[in-house]
Amino acid sequence: MVVIGVIAIFAALAVPAVDAISGANARKAAGELAGAMRYLFDTAALRHATCRLALDLDGRAWWAECAPGRAGIARDAEREDDEARRLEERFPDERSAEARKLLARTEFGSFEDRIVGKRELPGATAFGKVSVEGRRSAVESGTAYVYFFAGGRAQRAHVPIADGSTHFTVVLEPFTGRARVHPGDVEVRE
Repeated sequence: MVVIGVIAIFAALAVPAVDAISGANARKAAGELAGAMRYLFDTAALRHATCRLALDLDGRAWWAECAPGRAGIARDAEREDDEARRLEERFPDERSAEARKLLARTEFGSFEDRIVGKRELPGATAFGKVSVEGRRSAVESGTAYVYFFAGGRAQRAHVPIADGSTHFTVVLEPFTGRARVHPGDVEVRE
């Protein structure tokens, strides 16, 4: 029993090392990101909304945001109470009513969904320089945004994901919403 226990401990310690060596973390992250891009393309078209995928390059995380539908301006106390409740539902993590009002002034709010919920890159996986259609240069730090529009169009994007020497690039096509994972680095077309 002791020998089996020792073998189990060594096996549990070896799995993360094998994932890093084989590039499994980068492959998994690229696949999840490509699936989220396809999902947001369809969601924006079906909901007639504008959505965006936020890629936090420094924090090694990504999440989806969508613009809300038409919103009116509160004019009396009852409408103000309704507005306060709506903002509390829209920004449940924010405790301050004033901060919720400031967040509501932005067009985009978080988009809660199990498929495109906030995700962190696994292991030592990190984003490379993200190229997005409409930007003059690639984004190297901070947050990069990839937009998905209601008319069934998105911004062309190249999102490199690397784990050590293993590199994958997720390429999003603007008119089809097809997001493909390519091994290695892909040259950005102008």
